[in-house]
Amino acid sequence: MRVSDEALLVLCGPDGSNLALSETTRRYFGPAASQMRGCGWISMIHPDDQLNAASSWLKAVYENAAYQLELGYRRYDGSYHRFAVTGVRYVDADAGQPHWLIVSEPLRQAAPASGLQMPAVSAAGGGPGRP
Repeated sequence: MRVSDEALLVLCGPDGSNLALSETTRRYFGPAASQMRGCGWISMIHPDDQLNAASSWLKAVYENAAYQLELGYRRYDGSYHRFAVTGVRYVDADAGQPHWLIVSEPLRQAAPASGLQMPAVSAAGGGPGRP
């Protein structure tokens, strides 16, 4: 799996709770990153995406199902940005227990095929009701 320099990385334990955040993740969320340990991560997700993110995550953890979705994360400045999120389950050789690595890659808005510039989107979000 290739991971970009901008990817947000989170290490989760066997029960799905957050154990550690990468430096990139801590910078993206700012001071609120300290609230993401355990299950506090849900508060950093756009309200429209929270239910789907939480239910998909519980299914992945307890049924060993795939975890792949798109959602909006709230950045340190309060703006929301879309990410493609993938959960990769692996067995920690030292502990002999399953763990999860959550990789969140920022989504980029593609330029129109005609080559015209897209209108600027405010820092508040990407449109009515969406980040």
